[in-house]
Amino acid sequence: HIGAGSKFPRVEIAEDTWEVQRVAREGSPAAEILAVANERRADLIIMVTAGTHGWLDAIRGSTTEQVIREAKCPVLAMPYFS
Repeated sequence: HIGAGSKFPRVEIAEDTWEVQRVAREGSPAAEILAVANERRADLIIMVTAGTHGWLDAIRGSTTEQVIREAKCPVLAMPYFS
């Protein structure tokens, strides 16, 4: 989740199915997601993506694209529908 920690989306997951950890950090979103995934030795990164926003994303890639390129584990990117 990118944004204030108080605005984390509510996620309900069946017990003993997944281990979910919520972490709030400041910095470049892609770099911080990758850093946490490496520190926690993540098996999977799940990201919701709305695609690119503006010319800068078109050149450098969206946050999700940056994570997909650099992640050491699989990344599941799901489209965001409002």
